[in-house]
Amino acid sequence: MTVDETCTWFSQTGAHKIAAMRRSPLGFTIAAMLGGAYIGIALVLALTVSSGLPAGVRPLAAGSVFGLGLLLVSFAGAELFTGSVMYAAFGLARGTVRLPSVLVMLLWVWLGNLIGSMILAWVFATGGGGAVFAAPEPFLHDYVAHKVHVGAGALVARASLCNWLVCLAIWTPARIRSEAGKILALAWCLLAFVASGFEHSVANMTLFTLAGLSPDHPVDLAGAAHNLLWVTLGNVLGGSVLVASAYLGIARTETPAPLPR
Repeated sequence: MTVDETCTWFSQTGAHKIAAMRRSPLGFTIAAMLGGAYIGIALVLALTVSSGLPAGVRPLAAGSVFGLGLLLVSFAGAELFTGSVMYAAFGLARGTVRLPSVLVMLLWVWLGNLIGSMILAWVFATGGGGAVFAAPEPFLHDYVAHKVHVGAGALVARASLCNWLVCLAIWTPARIRSEAGKILALAWCLLAFVASGFEHSVANMTLFTLAGLSPDHPVDLAGAAHNLLWVTLGNVLGGSVLVASAYLGIARTETPAPLPR
């Protein structure tokens, strides 16, 4: 597909998501909850494989497995806030959706992701917390502190870069025919954002819930709310500006196909 064709496809996907929300609110909510749970599973896996490793190796180990979350969202089927931002931005630009409907859809997905993330974290904690809770005390505490004791500007920047890569992990496979190629491109983009220390709002939902459920309760609601507010804003900027707006601009440079004779 050309860039313009991909933009059109994604704009239509945004319209389809809003139509699905209106057609079956319960089904759409379940899909959003699954999206939060799938990213939560990936976060738990990333924390588990990195908990016993030296600090310098942890980001690479965590990033190498975190792609499972978006893989499940994309191939098993679910709704994820970060990707929905990009679809909505394409839809607004191409006129397939209207702003009020977009705002409702994004809020709906965000809340559904939050509920799914919290349920996944609660079930995991009820099961004992595995290697995440069994790790030496500073592990989870330090990881959470790295996210809550940060200024708003830094969080917005990290979150913008995060959703740039997450949305590229959706955009790039859409232009690849091979299923193996799609998975590889997705995994590399996700590895880049995790290993680089960028901020994903939905992953943080699970992290903060896990922290609150851990025996040491190393996070407070104010710190979590501060992070989620600015990270959500940064995720919106990353998906809408760095991906959607950029490729809409590129699409304008393409030579139109000749008219059939």
